[in-house]
Amino acid sequence: MAAGTVNRRGVLATCALAVFVIALNTTAINAAVNALAEDLDMSASTLSWAINAYMLAVAALVLPAGRLGDILGMREVFLIGFALFGAGTVVTAVAQDGDMLIAGRALQGAGAAFLMPASISALNLAFPPQERGSAFGIWGAAAGIGFAVGPLYGGLWTDGLSWRGIYWADLVMIAGLVVLSVVFLGPLPRQARAPKLDLVGAGILAIAILLIISALQRGQTAGWGAATVVGSLIAGAALVAVFLITEARRAEPMVHLRLLRIRAYAAGNLTTLLSTIGLLGFLYFFNLYAQSSVTFDYSAVKASLVLLPYGLCLFATSLVAGRLVDRVGYRLPVGGGLVLLAIAAVLLATVDDSTTLSDLWLPLILGGVGLGACFATASAPAMAAVPPDESGEAAGTLNVSRYVGGALGIAVGGALFIGQGISTMNDELAAAGVPAVDDNTLDTALTGSPTALESAIDAAGGEQRRAAVTAAARSGIEAGFAAACWMIAVAAALGAVIAFVGLRRPG
Repeated sequence: MAAGTVNRRGVLATCALAVFVIALNTTAINAAVNALAEDLDMSASTLSWAINAYMLAVAALVLPAGRLGDILGMREVFLIGFALFGAGTVVTAVAQDGDMLIAGRALQGAGAAFLMPASISALNLAFPPQERGSAFGIWGAAAGIGFAVGPLYGGLWTDGLSWRGIYWADLVMIAGLVVLSVVFLGPLPRQARAPKLDLVGAGILAIAILLIISALQRGQTAGWGAATVVGSLIAGAALVAVFLITEARRAEPMVHLRLLRIRAYAAGNLTTLLSTIGLLGFLYFFNLYAQSSVTFDYSAVKASLVLLPYGLCLFATSLVAGRLVDRVGYRLPVGGGLVLLAIAAVLLATVDDSTTLSDLWLPLILGGVGLGACFATASAPAMAAVPPDESGEAAGTLNVSRYVGGALGIAVGGALFIGQGISTMNDELAAAGVPAVDDNTLDTALTGSPTALESAIDAAGGEQRRAAVTAAARSGIEAGFAAACWMIAVAAALGAVIAFVGLRRPG
């Protein structure tokens, strides 16, 4: 269908603002982790689900949602995305317990799954090839700003009024974006031949991702040998196999598996996944540690201000990384950035109660520069390696890799944080002669919220054991944080190896 008169600036503004709001929400919640644990009486395990519900929803739905854009039109898919995102925002804002918060975050993720690929496709339709680079550069910068200022935005709301204000303010931005979508996206053309929607493949992939991530998330608390955990892992792996078999036989599959035989494409997806583990792991675990009442006891705003050099370095470096790729190829920016990220994570793993604010600057700056160098450029070689008529599919699989990476980082890092934290707390309490405290209470104490700590003190036998429980909680959180940082370091180091081996110079 032919397009009407397209207002390119209007389309660009709509898409850039949409991805800014998504990025802002992706990172803003990290500043509120301590307040969420305190207000909604959440354990560390449940708290990680509030982060991962969003990631899983995006990862599971982004491929079919991208195809729907080609079938229904960009304006229609934008409006569906904003409806889902808005509904999730309301549920999150009024949440009275952890389950309600998780449901709201999952709905927000479903909306983001529609908006992310639609914003890319809309720019692709609105701009001629010679202008797309600039348009995507502005789009990427908007996302970078959102990721960078999200923690501070969340911290200001959390300390100034309430963490719920983050989401009520979102509704105002969403309302404005709905108006922009109606005005500017209607004239965009649709593809002459819309692809078929592979609902079977999409469903199999979504369930497989959910089963595997949920097993990793529950393994530490339920027990890695528990029937539900082992069963979820086996079922998830079996569904992955079914997905690969069915997609290979379909005339119009959700994913063309032959693309994975292209070395740069496979390496680009893997490095995208592994770099996202670092991006979201840094924010989540640092805030969990820094805001704990038994470690740094930072307010949400102070923790966000401490993280600001990290976010600003990520943003500033990402602006110049593209030019560096044009000169030296992909290997050095992506591989070198992941090396810097690994070093930063190792340095953060040594943080304890003697660490000063100035001690944090080096690892946070190194982490920001490293992620800025590799986060966007890791996806570029995968896009460059596929034919132009398959670029939409490539963008979709990269989004899956990005959000699966985020979910894996929180799930695996969370399991390590909780497992090492509980083990350390149990050892210290036993050494201090304190009666055993059940693991669920210790899990909650690992959030570092004052209420959770008081519950652990009561469970241990009251005021006379306060000092022992407080010291054990501090040691447990330090040990758990170190374990999560080592996970990020290993993922980044693996990504660096893949980048240096698998990425070729463009052209």
